[in-house]
Amino acid sequence: THTHTHARTMFALQSQIAGAKVVSKVVAKKQQRSTVVSAKISHGKGGEEGGRSFNNDAFGMICKAASYSMMGNAITASGEEETFTQEGPITVFAADDDAFGDFIKTKGVSKMDFVKMDGLGDIVKNHVVKGTVTKADMAAGKEFETLAGNKVVVADLPFKKNDIKVDNATIHAIKTVIV
Repeated sequence: THTHTHARTMFALQSQIAGAKVVSKVVAKKQQRSTVVSAKISHGKGGEEGGRSFNNDAFGMICKAASYSMMGNAITASGEEETFTQEGPITVFAADDDAFGDFIKTKGVSKMDFVKMDGLGDIVKNHVVKGTVTKADMAAGKEFETLAGNKVVVADLPFKKNDIKVDNATIHAIKTVIV
């Protein structure tokens, strides 16, 4: 029965709800006394075994948000993760998956080809500005220089949400890709 109890304990520890944080306490009786086994299981995006966990920085926030996976993929594929994890402060204009989907259609490429596109690093860096820019700082016509070196009038961007604070950045959710 000791082997059976151990197997039940291991099964309980392995029974995880995908994508959730689970705290399991399993009590196994051993020689008339109780042994408590406690495990905290935490997953990165998707809840896969060994899933990646992300910090509370601009890159982590983008990767954890379900409707921003294409931007997260573009950041990783272009080798620009450090741009979004730097100490900061930075401001990120995060384009959602619909915006990237529309952009990909206009380019006539597949999602697989998109992450291999020439200039992907500059497209990604077009969404980052040094320093903190809040909604209140976005006067009509005021330009900001992106890390790709382009000037953008951010007040003209279609916003979903503004002034999302993370450890190293202020994030603005937008509905367009900045090129």
